[in-house]
Amino acid sequence: MSRRLVVILLALVAAATYWNALDGPFVWDDDTAITTNQSIHEIAESLNPPIETPVSGRPLVNLSLAVNYAWGGLEPRGYHVFNLLVHLTCALLLFGIVRRTLDRGRFFSGQAPVDAIALAAALLWLVHPLVSETIDYTTQRTESMMGLWFLLTLYSAIRSRDRRRHRGTSLSGSPAWTVMTVVACAAGMATKESMVVAPLAVVLYDVVFEFDSASEAVASRRVLYAGLAATWVELGLIMWRWPRSTVGGTLVSPLTYALNQAQMIVRYLSLTFWPRSLVVDYGLPRALHVGDVVPQGLLILALLAATVVALIRWPPAGFLAAMFFLTLAPTSSVVPIVSEVGAERRMYLPLAALSVLIVMLVARAIDRIGPPKGGHYRWSLYRWRLAAGAVAVAAAALAVRTGYRHRDFTSPLALWQSVVERRPQGRARFGYANQLMEASRFDEATAQLRLAVVDYPDARAGLGTALLAGGHFEEGIGVLDAFVSADPAQPNRGPARVLLAQGHRAIAERALSQQNAALAADEARKSVALDGANADAHNILGAALASQGNLSGAMAEFQAAVKINPQHPSAVNNLARARALTGLR
Repeated sequence: MSRRLVVILLALVAAATYWNALDGPFVWDDDTAITTNQSIHEIAESLNPPIETPVSGRPLVNLSLAVNYAWGGLEPRGYHVFNLLVHLTCALLLFGIVRRTLDRGRFFSGQAPVDAIALAAALLWLVHPLVSETIDYTTQRTESMMGLWFLLTLYSAIRSRDRRRHRGTSLSGSPAWTVMTVVACAAGMATKESMVVAPLAVVLYDVVFEFDSASEAVASRRVLYAGLAATWVELGLIMWRWPRSTVGGTLVSPLTYALNQAQMIVRYLSLTFWPRSLVVDYGLPRALHVGDVVPQGLLILALLAATVVALIRWPPAGFLAAMFFLTLAPTSSVVPIVSEVGAERRMYLPLAALSVLIVMLVARAIDRIGPPKGGHYRWSLYRWRLAAGAVAVAAAALAVRTGYRHRDFTSPLALWQSVVERRPQGRARFGYANQLMEASRFDEATAQLRLAVVDYPDARAGLGTALLAGGHFEEGIGVLDAFVSADPAQPNRGPARVLLAQGHRAIAERALSQQNAALAADEARKSVALDGANADAHNILGAALASQGNLSGAMAEFQAAVKINPQHPSAVNNLARARALTGLR
């Protein structure tokens, strides 16, 4: 099969599958990673991404965003095109890895179309809905870019073992590929922390496919392995320079996180074969007990045992199964990621291993099927053509499902609505409610937020905001006050205090209109205490004091308001009237 034909075919399929994803807007973490990320405005600054953001500790991802910004500012289309090109390159690398591996070993009979088998694995992975998030959700290029460096590391390691004939002498492959392997691995470490397992993947590949034992592999490839191990030092320095509060910590124990992952891994596996009801946010880890995940745990243990047996009995299949668990382990084992219990994008590389494994098992079964009794001599050709047809049908079905998935990303409102409908949880309701408020649908937002606070306490900030916007000032203040009091030192309490000040100010204005000067003064003082730099609060307090006959106190507040905002019309007029009444100029 022509390599050029493979490139053209995969490119056309990628374009047809993802064309309607290219105009999607920025969503969720794109705000802090792109929209408000000032570091991407200068290429040189982009290598120092801001901390506590999705690009923290991922300088190469931030650099790619800076390149996008330089080309097209904040126009989302260019970012999605970049993501698609990265994914396409990953599919081509996967094809190259599988084809070269099959060329080296005798996994099939001589009649098996090795290139077509490799193409089938890459094609099914390319269009699978589980990987679509890396194109639809701009910031999640972190996963696909890491996947690109991971696959390039493995591909280069394979190429570094190529044997070439030169003037009749067998020479080892160019050292350039060894250097490329280490460079690609280092680039991956600067892209995402999950790259940590790449050196282990190279060693495992060598032991399974290249050498007869681990000791032989180490003796032959010690320079390469040392270079790969050095990239762990790089990753350690990056994690020290850009610590992430969402990883580890004491908020979620390793055991609790592992129990949650038992449920998530089984869900990932089910979505591999039936990719429906996909969601962008699975929420936070939940408190679980061992008894809650017994079926899932037993299934995972059985699959791990089968992987060990396969590594002994049929190492190629064992390698692919091991790659599924190995590439999933950094995010789905015992190291807690407190900000999310699971994410479908975590399946980017594990799904590649599963795609190859499934295609290999099916192809092996087809290869071993003999012709029927009295069968036609062209049976071998027919069976592979039938298999090609089945792959085309499966790829088309997956591509159509991926096309439907793109619709969820047409707007932030549509995205969060889809999550609430498919996997309702507090943070999803909070995100949905925020979009409802932007659409001025305050009653619907309030209803969602009342449900959200049950398992997502931070939604109280949103609920208080919605209640204030809906005119429910007293209840809104109560909710916001409880939110602030729960953890006053948290940075997100600052905006809540401003909202509290607005709520007290609104009650003060209402009280003034009802000629209740005492209540107005009391509420205005609370507003000033929370937001002393607000001219409106001082002006309202001044008006309340004037209504109580306290002209000196009122004048002081009017003066404070005018000092903050010399153009404040009401405060200027009120100050002039107070001076006239007291005979001052």
